[in-house]
Amino acid sequence: MYTPRSGSSKGKYTPFSTGRVSRIGGTASSQTRRSGAGIFGGTAAASRRSPFPGTSPAFGNRSFLQTSVIAETAQYTVENYGSSVPVLITEALAMADRSASMSVRINPSGWACVVCGRRLFVWRYKHTFAKATFCKELALPPSELSHKAELVCLIPASPDSQTVSVMAASPEGIIRYWPSIASEGAYAESSADLNGEECFSLTQFEPYGCILATTTNQLLLLSLAESSTQNAVSCHPLKPSQGVLARVSSLFFGSQRPQSSSTLQRVLSAGQEDDQGVLYVLQEDILQKWLVAEPGSEKVVFEVQLGNMIKKGFARQLSCSSLDSLRVWMLDLQIISESILLLVAATDSSRPSPILHYALVLIPLVSASGGGPDQISSFKMMSLTAAYQVSEEESLLDYRLLVASPSGTACHVYSRKIVICCSGVTENSCCFDNVDFSQPGNSILGAGNCEGTTLFFSTNYGLVTVTATQAEPSVLQDVSLAEQSLRLDQSSILGSPAPPPQDISSLGEDKTKGLKAAFLHACRQNLSQAEAIVEELFPSSAPSSLETGSSIDATVAKLSQEVIDDFPASDPRWAESIPQDSASTTTSLILLHQLEDKMKAHDHLLSFLKNVGIWDRLHSVIIRESPLLTHLLLCEHAEKLAAAMALRSHHTMFPNLVDGAISKVLQKRGQTHTPAGLTPQDVFYREVSGIHEIIENLVEQEKDILSTELTPSDIVSMIKNINTILQGMLKEAWHLRQSRALIYQSDSGPASNPTIQYIPWTASAGPKGIRSLLVQQHRITLEQGIPNSEDVQSRGALYQQVMELTDLILEGYVTQLESVGLSSGKDSVEYEELEQKYHQERHALIMPLLEQGQYERAASLAEKYCDFGILVSLCEVTSNEERLQRYMNQFATKGFSDFVFKYYMDKGKRGKLLSQRFTQHAELSEFLQAHDHLSWLHYVQVKDYSKAQETLKRLSAKETLSLAKKKTLLSLSKLTALACEEVPEAELEDINSELDVILNQELLPKELVEKMELYNNEGDLPVIDPEQLIWLYISEKNTEANEFDFKKALDLLQYVPKDDDPKIDLLRLSIWSKAILKDDWSADRGTGVDPLEHYENTVFFRIARLILESGADLEYYLPDVDALLASDELQPLQGNANFQFIVRAGYEQMERIVG
Repeated sequence: MYTPRSGSSKGKYTPFSTGRVSRIGGTASSQTRRSGAGIFGGTAAASRRSPFPGTSPAFGNRSFLQTSVIAETAQYTVENYGSSVPVLITEALAMADRSASMSVRINPSGWACVVCGRRLFVWRYKHTFAKATFCKELALPPSELSHKAELVCLIPASPDSQTVSVMAASPEGIIRYWPSIASEGAYAESSADLNGEECFSLTQFEPYGCILATTTNQLLLLSLAESSTQNAVSCHPLKPSQGVLARVSSLFFGSQRPQSSSTLQRVLSAGQEDDQGVLYVLQEDILQKWLVAEPGSEKVVFEVQLGNMIKKGFARQLSCSSLDSLRVWMLDLQIISESILLLVAATDSSRPSPILHYALVLIPLVSASGGGPDQISSFKMMSLTAAYQVSEEESLLDYRLLVASPSGTACHVYSRKIVICCSGVTENSCCFDNVDFSQPGNSILGAGNCEGTTLFFSTNYGLVTVTATQAEPSVLQDVSLAEQSLRLDQSSILGSPAPPPQDISSLGEDKTKGLKAAFLHACRQNLSQAEAIVEELFPSSAPSSLETGSSIDATVAKLSQEVIDDFPASDPRWAESIPQDSASTTTSLILLHQLEDKMKAHDHLLSFLKNVGIWDRLHSVIIRESPLLTHLLLCEHAEKLAAAMALRSHHTMFPNLVDGAISKVLQKRGQTHTPAGLTPQDVFYREVSGIHEIIENLVEQEKDILSTELTPSDIVSMIKNINTILQGMLKEAWHLRQSRALIYQSDSGPASNPTIQYIPWTASAGPKGIRSLLVQQHRITLEQGIPNSEDVQSRGALYQQVMELTDLILEGYVTQLESVGLSSGKDSVEYEELEQKYHQERHALIMPLLEQGQYERAASLAEKYCDFGILVSLCEVTSNEERLQRYMNQFATKGFSDFVFKYYMDKGKRGKLLSQRFTQHAELSEFLQAHDHLSWLHYVQVKDYSKAQETLKRLSAKETLSLAKKKTLLSLSKLTALACEEVPEAELEDINSELDVILNQELLPKELVEKMELYNNEGDLPVIDPEQLIWLYISEKNTEANEFDFKKALDLLQYVPKDDDPKIDLLRLSIWSKAILKDDWSADRGTGVDPLEHYENTVFFRIARLILESGADLEYYLPDVDALLASDELQPLQGNANFQFIVRAGYEQMERIVG
């Protein structure tokens, strides 16, 4: 069932649609049974029951001209309109290249035009007394872009004129004007100065001319220049007035945007006001009203932003907590009943599987304050929904709005493949009915109106009209419709008259019987009696119950189940089995039609509950040992009906498999005895509420058969067939759930803000739950089906089924996650555990496709369910950098870039990490803030040397294990500092100081390093701070220490933190004391020997000489002589007068030298 987030959803039956559609043509009569799926086709069954006959395109044989009525439903008739399409046009369209752009514009005056490439055909479609239909071919201006009918205006001389003028524009702005189409060669041509912009539309703006609009919202008034010699077209750009009115408009409605700042959606001419032409312009979410009279006198009356208004409307309808996650589009605009009618669409981008919803919004043209539109008067959600995907956005938003009469209450929403008839858009109740134009070769090329009738041009049927065959009453108020669908007049309900309200007490405590009686009265149009019975059963004055399993919830749930499990009253084989109080809603003898009748009856039940006020009072019931909203239980019942119909359709294709599974189901139920005359199929399909039981038994039967001896082809065939059945059932249930989500939603009452979790029956957990069974089937297909497939076609079909099974499983998880997130919060333990399980299951289900080379299938699933791990692995396996870049853009708001960066980090692929494109530099910089060891490389790459220098400096400060690495980091930091535009001098000095300390460590005697065992396991020196270095240089283990070692120790004093001066003084004393102790001061120097000369070669004096020779500050290096002689370390020499004399004399001599 795999459903990518694109394309429109299949049109399922809703309570507002017409039910079955008569088949026209072929051998079926007009009374042939009609499909419960409605006329919005999509499935094979739907296409067979399309309202259109299966004829070949009209432009091949023009068969549509042979009958007036093309199709007819209970509420709408599709028939031809006006004169037949000229042969010149039918031949041109039939012979046109597939790539040629074709479009149609229908003028209310009775004229229409067809654009096919550069050819423009104008013909009179309204009936005249002429023997032949008038048609003329004109040549459009040359263009490198595609011409379209939206850039052609047909200007009749009068409403019933037999002649017409034509003004056409090319996409580049070349204007051609034909005063009369009688002379195709007589035209005037001019050029609008558009500065390279593309034309969007050409709108007739009587009596002032035409309005040419560009895609970027530039407006030009095209009018005939006053000339007696030629019909020249003048172009006047419309500019908003800068006067007082414009300032007032800006004050009330916000400042006006520049004309080219937004995308144009619609330009609508709306008559006159105060002798000036009224023009409405819709650009993105901005609505403007213009008044135009003569060129240069135009002004903007108001400019209103509708975006927030529409977002709030959708937020209420979709129960969306944040407006920021809603993305809204304004698709089209019309005027109806003195209000603005907007066609809008929206999707909640925060959801894993976003759905596009459509709505009709009514906004009064004049607000209560007398200003421009400022509030919504009506917000009607359409039953049309579609899975949203960015790549399919253009087709998803390709819907237009058509109004037959501005004073009416109906409109049509249409695309190239469907017309949605909307009645009662200005009233409280609004009904929608779909007419499908998606037959092979068919599409709608254009639409318009004439004399209050909406017209559509279809490629297969020409000009057609879709008109209501009757008024659009409530479903339960329409007796004939009720009789057609429910056939209650023949059922056992009508066999015993419904009790009047005063007899309700006789029903005792069985409120289900009472509600059933009220339902019957409603179906008979006795709504007042139905309401009276409901009021007696469930008084409106009683407060709504907030408890699970209340009386009203239990009663509604029971009645709903009885409807889907009812007995076919007209089947004589069931006569002995039907309970006495049965309320049969089906009289058909054919199983599939019985299920269709049950669906129709269930839809009537839903409408009944809403009409009598029960719907918004419902809360929840206990289902599968957990609370479930009653609304969702009713939706589940409808889903099971859809699944049952799908199963029945597949039953005829695979009778042995389904019959075997049905036997297992009935055996487990204990229904081993089948009533006389009935088959196991009759018994099984009657109880629709248990339709899910067959899934478990299909899988069990499959396992039993696989355990026997089978050929590879038989194994593959059986697994494929089981998959087809399961997917057919579950996808129909899923489609119904998606298409009817809003119908089964409560806007008020106890269930309007649900906190009860929702797990669809199609995703039920547990060993025998649907989810577990689908996972088993997924594994069986991979382990036994694919290995036994002997050809590419079979293998491809199985891979596709694996993909669809995965889609079904993950859709269930997503729905459950959304529910748990709303009820318990995304920070709850329950949500986190479920999300973790979902991520594990998602990866396990998709990964086999990737591992077996099914890249596109794996990508489709991973994209839909945001499995970034699969997507990155896919790009790595296929070496597709372009695809990876596309994902970075597509999932920019979901953290995909950070995931990729972390993936490269974990895999050690730093080269790929740092070779990201320019567009990812900002995200990479943010990610690398926590990874300094790589961020500096990125900063160097983007030439941000200042940040690179800071990062390297920070890294060097953290480095303590490797002296070589610290030196490298400092050297790189110095290099990047020098590369800065403004060299940071203080930073350079600090770096140089640290490099000096490192140099002194590198100069440690090798013997000392080995004695102290300073090397680490990698054979590298750790980083030693200056104080430790000093002690190493002067330590007793440095037996070979000389004046140079002690000088280095003294030099290192400047790198000891300055805030610790007493320590520096003690270190200085220790250095000199250790130096003094290196020599023997008690040796006899002999007589007549100068004591200073005798000891001048001691380490003490050699250090002093070295300092003097280097020109350093001796006072900084030398301690106070008294402090030195009193040092504890020199205590053995404190009694040596000779030593005292030599040191003091040496100090005096050095002072003289310095002085």
